[in-house]
Amino acid sequence: MSKTWKELQKEIADYTQEMWLVEPKELADIHQGKLENRAGSYGQYFSTIDHANGMIRDFANNMYKILVSFMNPVFTLEACKVLVANVHPSYIDYMRYSNYLHWWQYDQEFIGMLDTFETKEDFIEFYKTYLMFVNKLTAWSYHSFPHQLGAFFRYEQP
Repeated sequence: MSKTWKELQKEIADYTQEMWLVEPKELADIHQGKLENRAGSYGQYFSTIDHANGMIRDFANNMYKILVSFMNPVFTLEACKVLVANVHPSYIDYMRYSNYLHWWQYDQEFIGMLDTFETKEDFIEFYKTYLMFVNKLTAWSYHSFPHQLGAFFRYEQP
């Protein structure tokens, strides 16, 4: 028997709490160059950190806009489902490659259960929990980003 959306929502909420004060291992592995798939090019992983950081920031921003769209009365439950099914995979597939494995798993389950949502209110309730999870990942990604490398990219003095 597969999970209900309520069970998945609870799992996501619990994991969000678990990572509230402790960076998730999958994200720490990115920043420490411990990816099994060795994502990156020419033997380096900085580009993976940089690209994943930008993608998660962009997607969190878009998720908020998607949520606002869901709250618009012209959006039906079916339109909400279509929007998620069309937008999520282009981000999530790359994030899986970059080691965001919990996120990828949650999104696969979410996409797989879209047809089980019976009301728009339930869909929005779930999406808010999901957005909180992605926002927390975004915060960790920003916090752990090697910002100190910016010292090597100074503007020329006039």
